[in-house]
Amino acid sequence: MDTRSGSQCSVTPEAIRNNEELVLPPRISRVNGWSLPLHYFRVVTWAVFVGLSLATFRIFIPLLPHSWKYIAYVVTGGIFSFHLVVHLIASCIDPADSNVRLMKNYSQPMPLFDRSKHAHVIQNQFCHLCKVTVNKKTKHCISCNKCVSGFDHHCKWINNCVGSRNYWFFFSTVASATAGMLCLIAILLYVLVQYLVNPRVLRTDPRYEDVKNMNTWLLFLPLFPVQVQTLIVVIIRMLVLLLDLLGLVQLGQLLIFHIYLKAKKMTTFEYLINTRKEESSKHQAVRKDPYVQMDKGFLQQGAGALGSSAQGVKAKSSLLIYKCPCHFCTSVNQDGDSKAQEKTSAAAGFRATYFCSCSGVSFQWFLLGHYLFFRDEISLHHPTWMAVVG
Repeated sequence: MDTRSGSQCSVTPEAIRNNEELVLPPRISRVNGWSLPLHYFRVVTWAVFVGLSLATFRIFIPLLPHSWKYIAYVVTGGIFSFHLVVHLIASCIDPADSNVRLMKNYSQPMPLFDRSKHAHVIQNQFCHLCKVTVNKKTKHCISCNKCVSGFDHHCKWINNCVGSRNYWFFFSTVASATAGMLCLIAILLYVLVQYLVNPRVLRTDPRYEDVKNMNTWLLFLPLFPVQVQTLIVVIIRMLVLLLDLLGLVQLGQLLIFHIYLKAKKMTTFEYLINTRKEESSKHQAVRKDPYVQMDKGFLQQGAGALGSSAQGVKAKSSLLIYKCPCHFCTSVNQDGDSKAQEKTSAAAGFRATYFCSCSGVSFQWFLLGHYLFFRDEISLHHPTWMAVVG
């Protein structure tokens, strides 16, 4: 039977439970990162970019000596401008499969998947929702409700899916943001050192000739000079430095993670799938381990001997549940079953297992450190979503 015959039948909506809430995909497919509603992550992204740009070009670079000031304007300005361009391109591109872009009417509401009619959304490279034939690496994103070519992940920071059409613009966005934050940290450190060693070096702008008080500084040079006290400048510098360091750590880890993925020739989606399979096989191996079974029997005997007193219940819990002090570990009992409630199934790919060593975090977990900050970026990896993607 031709799979395209499915286009003639109506597909009833299927409610999907995600994070203990009933969630439905958008009825109108998203075109790109500017499709409404805008995720608040995107609003935060632009607010941080505008704030750091104002602080960099209107507060701190004007404090530099003339020889360094123009170099900082050119280098930092070039990086920030490049970041702005690639960020806009990554957001504006429609990452959908070529057949979807050619045949899909984005103004028409999408049917929702009915599992009673099809086992998967995409079967034999045909999407039962988009009603088109798709490429081999195409996946149907629930957040956008359309098929994305070369699907990597859905990024809420650019409010768009990342696929083969915009992946390198997304990668350039992360790389340029990391480089820009490095430049800003260098400028902040230079200003701090000069303020402690020789503050006059930071007051080379001609407008400081009319400022006699050394505790008075000018912000928003050269267009709109505003006089403030030293304490205000210190507070602004500390806030910007803290925000810059936090962003640099997370973006740096994200950049390293994607470099690692490219070296392995994998997408984020494929990595998560492979990690889940490895975790599943490890848990099965632990359950079959005779030493684990012996430990389990010992713990059961010990639990019976403890009795039902309050102290016994507490001691029983301490025996039955092994709490690993590692930041990446969840609470795991002796037969290897996780007791942590995962917010998304993507978290399963990042769980430490029974074999986790607390003496140090492996390179793999270091690469996934960005997940602590970007975990909401990947929105489709709830167990039900995974079955729908197909």
